[in-house]
Amino acid sequence: MSESEPRIVGRETAFSSPWVEIETVDVELAAPRGIETFYTVKTHRYVVVLAQTVDGRIPLVRQFRPAVGELVLELPSGHIDEGETSADTARRELLEETGCQAEELISLGEMFVDSGRLQTRQEAFFAPAASIAAAAPSGEEDLEILLVPTAELRGLVLDGTFKMASHVGVVATAWMRGYVTL
Repeated sequence: MSESEPRIVGRETAFSSPWVEIETVDVELAAPRGIETFYTVKTHRYVVVLAQTVDGRIPLVRQFRPAVGELVLELPSGHIDEGETSADTARRELLEETGCQAEELISLGEMFVDSGRLQTRQEAFFAPAASIAAAAPSGEEDLEILLVPTAELRGLVLDGTFKMASHVGVVATAWMRGYVTL
């Protein structure tokens, strides 16, 4: 084994449910460390959508997240259902959660959510010129919808109100590619 190339030598599921798995992962590391066991959390792949309406607003959702015990401001997102493409999921979640409809979707790529602990991967999309198709979300979730100008989104990131790190990364990627002006 090269000193710069650790390798996985074992993997076992320690806990499993329909929503999450916890795995032990045995990794062979360079001497003197040898084989060490790490614990990771595996969830379903999901999509996240940064949309901009035809009048220049960004749809956001606020919902209670038990993992952190508070209301969290986020981009629309959700798990990819069996047999569904990531683009189909992005369109469905955007409509269900915000009432907005996307004709065009631009892939921003796949991103790791937390590569130190989670196996979760998110596929990010930008939806330019989304239209407001419904006044309220159609899903089962208890969501507050906000339609904010991009300049206000910048302020929400800077003041720490919009702090879901992986979603901030999506906003930054779209900004760096020139899709939104912050």
